[in-house]
Amino acid sequence: MTTDHRQGIACGGVWVVDTVKVIDHYPQENSIAYITEMSRGGGGLAHNVVIDLATFDSTLPLHALGLIGNDAYGDYLVELCRPFANISLDQLRRTDLAGTSFTDVFSIKGSGRRTYFHYKGTNSLYQPHHVDVDNLPVKMFHLGYLLLMDAMDQPDAEYGTVAARLLAQLQSRGIRTSIDLVSEDSNRFGQIVPPALKYTDYCIINDWEAEKLTGIPLRVEGNLIPENLGKIGAAILAFGVKDLVVIHFPEGGYLLSRAGVEILQPSLAVTDDFIVGSTGAGDAYCAGILYGIYQGWEHDRTLRFATCAGAMNLSDLTTTGGSKSWQEVLQLEARFPYRPIAA
Repeated sequence: MTTDHRQGIACGGVWVVDTVKVIDHYPQENSIAYITEMSRGGGGLAHNVVIDLATFDSTLPLHALGLIGNDAYGDYLVELCRPFANISLDQLRRTDLAGTSFTDVFSIKGSGRRTYFHYKGTNSLYQPHHVDVDNLPVKMFHLGYLLLMDAMDQPDAEYGTVAARLLAQLQSRGIRTSIDLVSEDSNRFGQIVPPALKYTDYCIINDWEAEKLTGIPLRVEGNLIPENLGKIGAAILAFGVKDLVVIHFPEGGYLLSRAGVEILQPSLAVTDDFIVGSTGAGDAYCAGILYGIYQGWEHDRTLRFATCAGAMNLSDLTTTGGSKSWQEVLQLEARFPYRPIAA
């Protein structure tokens, strides 16, 4: 398959059923908190990003990839994709070897801060042989979350990790690759992530992950250190990222390209009554970056769109329920001002 005939984006990796519970506060051990709202929805990078992209643009060809169980949760995730005619499920594999992954999400009412209790399930078994690379007609492949897919995170003698092997196979066929990580509090970043970055075109991660990956602090006493964004971006490019690095954080987003383009984009000052939950906001931001890149937009427009996409996500409790068409998403910047980033 030649690169000229490729169309669309593939989203591969983590699929999860999220049960979101809104609580009045996060309790200490042996104490109680009260649940005020509950919902169930799809989650995980592959689910969230492919649904967001499908909502942005019903004409964009999309491919959902991953491994789910032959169980009720697996059926539920498939049904969530059915309304979107532009999402192909041909490479969303199913197995009896484990149950579909799920996460119990506890979101604090008012702040939107959330805590996750996660069962890895089938995501821990997902690996390159589940991907039919030769019959994947896409321009871009987004993979994640690294650090949450046990089989993909395993060592590989030639490429460093199994995920790096898959990314190399994709790049060799002219498919542009991007990755995202999970915000794990561990020392595994240095072993698992750099090998994959050698075969990554676009690295899109949050501030926590950027710190853990590079060892360069982005905050002091909770306050952002803007001057360190460039140092972190350069360090990530030095791992071998081919095109650009994007780091997103509550105050905004930062882009550094290998060509030397550098942009610091502030977040929108959305009002408290607009915020319902923040689960999936990072994936919505990521989907915004991917969509802008795919459409060939200028970097500043792509960052603005991703900022609006992440903010729009805050209007709904579920991971993707706040997503709208790309035109509606961009209109959000006419509703709320941008918040200056303090130096």
